Amino acid sequence: MFSKMSNIPEWGFVSGRISVLEAGFLPREFFLSMIGQENVDDVVRNLQDTFLREHLAAGSISDELEMVFDRCFYDMALSLRNNCPSTIPADIFMLKNDYLNMKTALSGKNTFYLTTEYFTHEKLLAIAQGNYAELPPALREPALLAAGETLQTDEYILDIILDGSYLRHLLSLSKEIKSHMIGKYVNEMVLAYAVMVLWRAVNQGVSLKRYQQYLLPLGDFTHVVDELIGTNNLEMWPAIIGGEIGVLFNESFDADEDEQISVFELKVSNYLGKIARDGRYQTAGPERVFAFLSGFLTEMQNLKLVVTGRLNRIDKHLLRERLKDCYV
Repeated sequence: MFSKMSNIPEWGFVSGRISVLEAGFLPREFFLSMIGQENVDDVVRNLQDTFLREHLAAGSISDELEMVFDRCFYDMALSLRNNCPSTIPADIFMLKNDYLNMKTALSGKNTFYLTTEYFTHEKLLAIAQGNYAELPPALREPALLAAGETLQTDEYILDIILDGSYLRHLLSLSKEIKSHMIGKYVNEMVLAYAVMVLWRAVNQGVSLKRYQQYLLPLGDFTHVVDELIGTNNLEMWPAIIGGEIGVLFNESFDADEDEQISVFELKVSNYLGKIARDGRYQTAGPERVFAFLSGFLTEMQNLKLVVTGRLNRIDKHLLRERLKDCYV
């Protein structure tokens, strides 16, 4: 637990809202019960007892059901963001979708989903039409300019560039908010994300040279990622990664080869959630908002896993294994 999280009066209103909202969080037993139900219609009806109830027509199953979970999180994050003295706690969680929209724009497409003030719909449209002057500062870098006209034709390079920019953007936001707990969460998240990106590339037989060119730099993690790129033997990676993320990598490496990254991702998610939940003990401050949004995101992910898994007849045992640790 982080010992010093000063209460900040300016955060009192939004923290008061969170005190009320926290009562709606669901325990693990709720998800296990949903998984165990034989009638899929009952599984969907249970959503009326969750934060999703205002986003669903009673008992409905539609082709857009998967999008409802994302919309619910977006609406909650945006609502809390509007009440915060600083938008950064919400921005950290909303940023990933911003970069998915940026990928759409840089691919020359113009259908965007859940846009924010960072990458507005108007700016994304301009970028989609080739106006790179509208790119945000995080993407105005030599690597992007060097890619030039390949952005709309080489999705592989584009993904690496956007991953690097996304991770640098996260590190910048965490430094700006000046919170030890949020900084710890983001640093561990960035390292784990970079490890997963490289791990997938190795498994796919992709050369890591481009990652050195387009993913870096990554602040204090540049040397770690650079060393991983130069090390072909994955068994040596835990020592290079170090810390808790290195331990989790080593534990995941013992799983079946086709499950290793999924196991690692789950372990990292639970570890990050544990870090964030310390923010619950703050009466008023950015950590309280951050902790709630971390828990809310996990709840939406668990609901999405269970509902879509049951609709698609995924093995119940597998669904239980993939459940993430809950906020309560």
